[in-house]
Amino acid sequence: MKQAKQAGMSGKGFYAALSLSVAMVGAACWYAWSEADRLRPDAKQQSSIAAEERSPRMTAPAQTAPVLTQPPVTQPARDADGAEKAAAILRHQTLPVTEAPAVTAETTAAPVPEITRNAPLLPVSGKTVQPFSQGELVKSGTTGIWSTHNGTDLAAPLGTEILCTEDGTVTFAGRDALFGVTVAVLHENGAVTRYSGLNESLNVQAGDIVQRGAVLGTIGDTNEAERCLEPHLHFEVLQNDRYIDPDSYFAGALSAPQTEQ
Repeated sequence: MKQAKQAGMSGKGFYAALSLSVAMVGAACWYAWSEADRLRPDAKQQSSIAAEERSPRMTAPAQTAPVLTQPPVTQPARDADGAEKAAAILRHQTLPVTEAPAVTAETTAAPVPEITRNAPLLPVSGKTVQPFSQGELVKSGTTGIWSTHNGTDLAAPLGTEILCTEDGTVTFAGRDALFGVTVAVLHENGAVTRYSGLNESLNVQAGDIVQRGAVLGTIGDTNEAERCLEPHLHFEVLQNDRYIDPDSYFAGALSAPQTEQ
C-alpha cells in the first residue's frame, strides 16, 4: 500500500516536470520570436505593403474632357534633342511654290497714250530762235515794228528738208508778202499749219493730199520780215482762224485719238 502511494507520487511528479519543461520551452520560443520581430522592422513594413497590394484600390471615376473647338497648341520641344528633331522635320517639308506670272512685252511695256502716238511730227529739228508771243507785242529786229509773233521760229541750215506734221491737204503753195515762200496744209482735225521762209523749189502744190512726214520743201532765204535772224523756218498753227501756240500743238493738244477698225 505504501509502495503504491510512492509510485503514484512519482508519476505525478514526472508529469509536473514535463509540463514545466514544455512551458519553459514555449516561453523561450515566444521570447525569441518577439526579439527577432523587433530587430527586423522591415518585415512589418513589407507585410503591410503586401497587405496593401492585396487590398483593392479605389479608382476615381475618369472625368470627361471638354470638347475642343480649336486644335490643341503643340508646345515646342524643350530639350536639345527635341529641337533638333523639329528642325529636321522642317528642313524636309516641301512648301508650295507660287508661280510668278509670265513677263511679256505686253505687261512690261507701258501703253502709249493715243494723244502721244498721234501727236504731230516736228517739221524740222532745231533750236527755237523766236518763240510764240502769246498775243503780246514784240519788236521786230528787222523792221523795228511792234507786233505779235504768231508762230515759232526754228533754226535750221539752208537746204534742210521741211516735213509735213500730219496728214492733210495742201491749200496754199506760193509766196507770202512778208514771210516769203509759204505752204499751208489743212488737217482732218480742222487745224491749219503754215510753213514759211522756204526755198522757191517746192515739192507740193495746192490741192495735193500729203501724209505725215512728207517733204514739202527746204529752208530758203525768202523770209523778208525776219531777215535779221539766222536761217530758220517760221511755223504757224491756226485753229478756227485763231493762232495757237505751236508748242501745245506739238504736244498733241489738237490731236484726236484714232479709232481702230
